[in-house]
Amino acid sequence: MIKCMKNLSNIQLVATDYSNEFSVLVVEDNLNHQLILHYLLRQQIKGVLPVGATSASQALAYLRNCHAQNTRMPAMILIDLYLPNRGDGWKLLRKIRSHARYRSIPVVIVSASAELSDIEQSYHFGANSYIVKPLTMEGWQDILPAIAQLV
Repeated sequence: MIKCMKNLSNIQLVATDYSNEFSVLVVEDNLNHQLILHYLLRQQIKGVLPVGATSASQALAYLRNCHAQNTRMPAMILIDLYLPNRGDGWKLLRKIRSHARYRSIPVVIVSASAELSDIEQSYHFGANSYIVKPLTMEGWQDILPAIAQLV
């Protein structure tokens, strides 16, 4: 299987054979949170290849490049609601849901906000799940099983 890889500074397309592996696109502008998610995804979900983007534009470029190169789309997308501004994650979610080629990818909003209005709006725009960011490493480890069920 060919996969599309991206680093945080610019997009690199890499054709490699990964027959049993799949990617999860992590769209998070806080690099500490992104590193935690990448680490935990690799530790707790067999065959996952976390791919990072720090902005909506990087995430969309990654998806476009995967499509252009006819490579496997991510199995799931994790999006921070604030990228860095409130609502940037929703804009990205709406763009993903507006394109037929991306619409079937499960999207999880991972946000520090526990506001009911943020949660409801995320579901309204098409999120498959909403997870409030935990404050501890143990909390991060506790949310991974819920994420793994969506892959």
